[in-house]
Amino acid sequence: MEIEIQLTDRPIAETILPPGQPGAVGAWLEFRGVVRGEENGQTIRAIEYEAYPEMAGREIRRLLQEISARHPCLAAKVIHRVGVIPVGETAIYVGVASPHRGAAIALLAEFMDRLKQDVPIWKRGARNAGLRPGANWKIAENVPGRRPALQPLSLDEARAEISSRSRPLAAVRTPLAEALGRVLRETICAPEDLPPVDRSTRDGYAIRADDASKNFSVVDTIHAADWKPRQLKSGEAVRVATGAALPCGGLRVVMQEHVKRDGDKLHVVRRENSTNVRLRGEEVRQGQPLVSAGTKLNAGALAILATVGNVNPLVSPRLSIIHFTTGNEIIPPSQTPKPGQIRDSNSILIRSLLQNFPCDVEQGHLPENFEAAMLEIAARKPGIENADVLLVSGGASVGEKDFTRALLEQLGFEIVFSQINLRPGRPLIFGVNGLRVAFGLPGNPLSHFVCFHFAVATALAGLTGGEPPEFLRGQLAEKLDDKPCPRETLWPARLEWRVGQTFLSASSGDFPVACADNANTGQECPANQQTGMSALHPLKWASSGDITCLAAANALVRVPANCASLDDGAKVDFLPVMSMIGGG
Repeated sequence: MEIEIQLTDRPIAETILPPGQPGAVGAWLEFRGVVRGEENGQTIRAIEYEAYPEMAGREIRRLLQEISARHPCLAAKVIHRVGVIPVGETAIYVGVASPHRGAAIALLAEFMDRLKQDVPIWKRGARNAGLRPGANWKIAENVPGRRPALQPLSLDEARAEISSRSRPLAAVRTPLAEALGRVLRETICAPEDLPPVDRSTRDGYAIRADDASKNFSVVDTIHAADWKPRQLKSGEAVRVATGAALPCGGLRVVMQEHVKRDGDKLHVVRRENSTNVRLRGEEVRQGQPLVSAGTKLNAGALAILATVGNVNPLVSPRLSIIHFTTGNEIIPPSQTPKPGQIRDSNSILIRSLLQNFPCDVEQGHLPENFEAAMLEIAARKPGIENADVLLVSGGASVGEKDFTRALLEQLGFEIVFSQINLRPGRPLIFGVNGLRVAFGLPGNPLSHFVCFHFAVATALAGLTGGEPPEFLRGQLAEKLDDKPCPRETLWPARLEWRVGQTFLSASSGDFPVACADNANTGQECPANQQTGMSALHPLKWASSGDITCLAAANALVRVPANCASLDDGAKVDFLPVMSMIGGG
């Protein structure tokens, strides 16, 4: 049986000759799939197909050989076009030869039905005036006499796709002890005034605020846990402890250091301007919001919830995340690499970055063979099907052994995009399956680091109902030298705060709170001559596999496409990374 298979981005010829000599192949039957000008009731101008070439060819051949056992096949020719195909042009051509016409018809019908199910060729969608949301490519401006050019999504377009498709998972109620790092999904208001009564801020003696006497009679003692309401008369005093509830309103507390006491007699030596009283409701009034929905709960927020008795807040769920590495060259860090092998740094990198998000992480390794990888996947099927996030390291490009996209498709994920116009991190795959999301991360560790912070972190924020990471505005502390690149770059940098000649480290915790708090607001980091300014130091990196800059990197500077260099002092956009903001 002679089989010829082509995947091409060129137009398919109008006339295709059957294999061999005319009449030598039995009954020859042809099918052409031509792009129609309408889809779902709407006028279109093109459709787009993408393919996993090596696997597509292998699966087409396997299908034809399998079906020929039931419907004899003497020869077959399959041509499938990929890329953007205008209306009126052929998207797929199939020609089959059988001993008689009935067998050819049955063969062709079964092949076309199985082709849609088994072969990794994907219809990305119809094209009208522009790109439908979620497609991997956009069509560049048409030039007369030239076919439309294809461009990967921009960084902003990719982030928008991730944000729009990563929807909040159902909220859960959880004990305070398990709520750290979770996103609050309800606004918590004060159930009562805080403080609920007037309280003393000092150890001393409570007297009427309008009593100008110097001598008093001590009529009672109130400790911090006591509640002894009574109206004080002029000349009366009550011994009170710090934090004690005052017996009535309109009092002041004289510090014990400012009085002389003899039995029940008290003499005031000195009066302060301060009343030393925390008034009822001076911190917050009943019904006033304390912690807003969307807040990522830190220690301080949890303390507020405990103060008002909200011990089971409504929060984002703990995410279930599965992470696979790929590549036969990858070995555990504990082993000594042989020639051609490298130690696995991506597993610990991803696990460490995920510590900033409440989640349960399961990690594994997939063999560099699609069929073997699917067997490994099948053994973990229940866990994968219940996972909120699936991450696959490596196999995201277009090499002969890069199968991550096909793997995600087999697991039911719709591939939203598979390339972006970015350095490092171009071969980034993003897919969705209901509320679940998946990423195929480029294998190099620096690409992992970059893609996690602008892509994976955005999806995790969406799933938990939090705010996605946003770019801030900063200033270069030294020149950024580079060769012009047609892709936008996220350049690793060390962010510091400069006050005069002193530098404060952002990652050490010395960085001004205002800048860290603005990390998800899109605001500019504060900078002026009195307080100082943000200082971004570009770090050296040789390639996307270069990990030497990662220990110092706490920011990613956005370098425009085709930009050769940026001068010292240039204002730039930058993305804070987890070592700076601590996960939010």
